Amino acid sequence: MKILAFGEVMMRMMPSDYKTLTQVNELEFLFTGTGVNILSGLYQMGEQVTLVTRLPDNAVGHAASASIRKLGIIDQYIVYGDQHMGIYFLEKGIGNRASQVTYLNRKDSSFGHSQFSDYDFSCLDGQDALHICGISLAMNKNVREVAFAIVQEAKKRGIKVIFDCNFRPSLWDENERVYVKDIYEEMLNQADIVFAGYKDATLLLEMTVDQNLPFEKQLEVLLRQMCQQYHIETIFGTNRKTDNLTGYMFCENQLITSTTYPLTVYDRVGGGDGFAAGAIYGYLHQMNHQQLINYATVSGILAHTTYGDSPIATKQQIIDFMENGKEDIKR
Repeated sequence: MKILAFGEVMMRMMPSDYKTLTQVNELEFLFTGTGVNILSGLYQMGEQVTLVTRLPDNAVGHAASASIRKLGIIDQYIVYGDQHMGIYFLEKGIGNRASQVTYLNRKDSSFGHSQFSDYDFSCLDGQDALHICGISLAMNKNVREVAFAIVQEAKKRGIKVIFDCNFRPSLWDENERVYVKDIYEEMLNQADIVFAGYKDATLLLEMTVDQNLPFEKQLEVLLRQMCQQYHIETIFGTNRKTDNLTGYMFCENQLITSTTYPLTVYDRVGGGDGFAAGAIYGYLHQMNHQQLINYATVSGILAHTTYGDSPIATKQQIIDFMENGKEDIKR
């Protein structure tokens, strides 16, 4: 299968050993982004993956492209311009101290200055699916226009459109927040497959549900309403607790949940993208529903156990975990 993603590439900078920024003089860095992470996971599962984005036309931008290629992602349609890349600083929490993320320079990045004329939409030729992240809707008006344009071109070609809500209130300007629901609804009406949860339905889309119902029943009611209202084929998501993870999918008018798997966190960021990569793979390869949601959830579980945002678990590692659980050592 061939999957294309349109989205931002960022530089992640992080103190080592759970230290805070005030305690260090050196930082580790890597390149990341929702599209990068999902495509990385899909490449490990054997898919052909391509990223469409705009990077700075300097040493940093070309280093990012080199890093993307190392993950197996085709960079043929990456374009270059301007001089800045969005950055986020990750201070990893431990015990009772939560992790802290601080963003810099995101909207003034090379990607943030994207224009429709920057991109060659022949990148869609021969693709089976297109992935769009909700963060692209929040960047600014011009990036949003590109996102909708590439989705419309995909629909013309019969390409499956995958949309991850990934709602980040802090990214929206005050004067745009009144339009957020309308913008998301426009994209949801175009999407075939959506990654969304309880908060997306209630806080973003302002749906209501009987609070006296058990949580799983509330979720089922909300997801059914989303599928019906926006003509969505399948919705995926997870319920994450401190020490376990359960995945779910709503399709064919039913909610299917995964086995609840124990969760060990080495690197929290990118865990959701690991789940998404597994869900997309299972969906495109027409796994039966229970196998699909278990596969996606295990993909997310394993993404929490490796360094960096980009998942690197292979299909065989995921299947081995599904069949055998945690093993002490493989020889």
